[in-house]
Amino acid sequence: SVGLYNQGLSGTIPPQLGGISQLETLIMSFNSISGTIHPQMGKLSQLERLYLGINSISGTIPSDIGKLLLLDNLQLYNNSISGTIPADTGKLTKLRYLYLENNDISGTMPSQLNNVP
Repeated sequence: SVGLYNQGLSGTIPPQLGGISQLETLIMSFNSISGTIHPQMGKLSQLERLYLGINSISGTIPSDIGKLLLLDNLQLYNNSISGTIPADTGKLTKLRYLYLENNDISGTMPSQLNNVP
């Protein structure tokens, strides 16, 4: 686990994080992180919890998020994320918690995620 909650972090999420193959939890909420969610995050095959809420992240949700098949909890709320929710997120069959509020996301939720609170 990497827990960097409310640490005053700024800058972008380093794509090198995608190389930590055994990472199960990444907590970077409540910082001043900007930039985009790099597609390299899709390489975190063991990731179960991704907390990036309350930052200044922009861009779109990369379709590579759909490769995180063990993901149980995805928190991207209170950012400046735009675009649509990628169809590949429908592959996240273990996803139980999805927090996307207070972004500029448009379109519809992939039907496979309709039962996620």
